[in-house]
Amino acid sequence: MGVPDRPVRVRMAPSPTGYVHLGSARTMLFNLLVARGQAGTLVLRLDDTDSERNRPDYEQAIYDGFGWLGFSWDEGPDIGGPHGPYRQSERLDRYRQAAAQLLQSGAAYRCYCTPEELDAERKAAQAKHEPYRYSRRCLLAPPARTEFAVRLRIPEGETVFHDLIRGEMHFDNALLGDPVIVRTNGLPLYNFTSPVDDADMEITHVIRGEEHLPNTPQQLIIFDALGRARPEAFAHLPVIVGKDRVKLSKRKHPETRLGLYQEQGLLPEAMVNYLALLGWNPGTEREIFTFDELVREFRLDRVQKAPAMFDWDKLEWLNGQYIRSLSDEELAERLRPYLPNLPESTIRAATPALKERLPRLAKAADLLAYLGEPPPPPELDESAHEMVAAAGEALFGTEWTAEAIEATLESLREERGWSKGRFFGTIRRCVAGGDTPPIHHMLALLPKAEALARLDRVLA
Repeated sequence: MGVPDRPVRVRMAPSPTGYVHLGSARTMLFNLLVARGQAGTLVLRLDDTDSERNRPDYEQAIYDGFGWLGFSWDEGPDIGGPHGPYRQSERLDRYRQAAAQLLQSGAAYRCYCTPEELDAERKAAQAKHEPYRYSRRCLLAPPARTEFAVRLRIPEGETVFHDLIRGEMHFDNALLGDPVIVRTNGLPLYNFTSPVDDADMEITHVIRGEEHLPNTPQQLIIFDALGRARPEAFAHLPVIVGKDRVKLSKRKHPETRLGLYQEQGLLPEAMVNYLALLGWNPGTEREIFTFDELVREFRLDRVQKAPAMFDWDKLEWLNGQYIRSLSDEELAERLRPYLPNLPESTIRAATPALKERLPRLAKAADLLAYLGEPPPPPELDESAHEMVAAAGEALFGTEWTAEAIEATLESLREERGWSKGRFFGTIRRCVAGGDTPPIHHMLALLPKAEALARLDRVLA
């Protein structure tokens, strides 16, 4: 990234209009890695000018979601800082002041056009198969009206900036039109508030999603018109797509909601590791990184331009690696919220058996569901009936530990010449029904009398 001219200041600016999604979490992570790697500052700012859609619980979800991942920030609406306020709804006077400055300098002008007049202009452009750009009628001959919006006057030429991921970017200003920056009701629009805030908060690096790339020229023009220094660098992160190569969206892909991963029992440290790999290439085959290692290794110039594919299987594999790295005590502690109906002793006893089979913590409830009630008795053929009868007889005199049960069943299997899959599968169907921990642990977690009773009932 090079040596910055100013102390690095980055920002994350979500809108509290919905629950935190996967793309926001990744953007927050990349900003955080840059800030921590450059001994810089991370600002959390809330773009909350959409009063109809903002909700307090959505704001809290931002704190909770980022907090679950272990993310911290240095300035923000919850902790304050020297560049506040950090909610846009509390900065409306500042936007009015900035708009007045642009009007006074001629960098913006009042637009008195009605919605009907603007709609007629758009339809005329469509009829000519031309892209619509405002005619500047209110700049050239403003009507005698009182209600107005404020438009930015786009200068001639082009806007050029360097993107740390995409290289030098050129935009023809003639294609931008003169966008509205303040509505007739006095509320400012995103492409106006964002650069005003970035300038006031002295943001040096703007790291955000690719969807904001078309906004950058207009925002840079506002920086220039206000006489403020542009950010030193921009980086627009690649979109995240599913296996269908379609961009993840809240409507079509439930996996966009960050809270889902906590509900499913993904470890936050595994989630952070996986988010880092969504678009960033470490340059090696290595895939598992602690947060401190990511801080040391992460570079924006190794972020790819191409879309980043989200893969549930890869995430669960990675999460499984983290689960197996935990001690039995720590894993039992993390499992507790996902097994509310089991006593502490059972959770601790089950933990060693679960560790090797868990892709995510919530799966433990499925694997241990058989402890609650027996499955429907399966229909057995003659050979399966023989297996169950022999197993019940052998286990009757066995010490009720996983090790002793395993030794007994393995000895019986070898003596009778039964295949492991058929023999153990038959016992599992009779005692538990579906997927469970390994057979010896599965039996040992039940009281001995209960396990033997489940075998006996299918023989009746």
